Amino acid sequence: MSIDLAYGEVSAIDYPSCRIRVRLDDRDGLQTYWLNIPQRNTQGTKRRPLMPELGEQVAVLLDADGVDGVYLGGIYSTAEPPPVGDEDTDYVRFSDGTVSTYDREAGVMTLDCVGALVLKCGRNITIEAGGPVVVKAPSATLDIAQVTLNGDLQVKGDLYATGTVLDAGGNSNHHSH
Repeated sequence: MSIDLAYGEVSAIDYPSCRIRVRLDDRDGLQTYWLNIPQRNTQGTKRRPLMPELGEQVAVLLDADGVDGVYLGGIYSTAEPPPVGDEDTDYVRFSDGTVSTYDREAGVMTLDCVGALVLKCGRNITIEAGGPVVVKAPSATLDIAQVTLNGDLQVKGDLYATGTVLDAGGNSNHHSH
């Protein structure tokens, strides 16, 4: 059985079955059959990464007939060069503009999300930092039944409270001497 490495452009996508068709310009525009896209996991742990996009340049392995085979991956070219040339940076830019980078030289991971970011956890979440933690936002709401603060609390600006304010001994701010 003969196999052939070929390059082409994604011409059709079947999202539910994770398959694509590829137009092979160096073979007079011949279009492949539906080609499977190899996945990292398909059993107990399942993963479905983003599919190639229409018009994306790709590499495929084809059978002797040149129309059936398997997708290998997207390829960069002089017309579509890599977005980052730094060997220490892992970079993902999604089509909506969201960017995830990891610079292993600096040890910095960045997520620049153009939409909302949702983090859900069925158990505990622990955040540890070797330096200060800074949260910048127009406002913040903590919807928590009880908050325990270990350490000093410094407030810059006004402090407003509703309900009863009690000290450690259970004394309220509503009593008089």
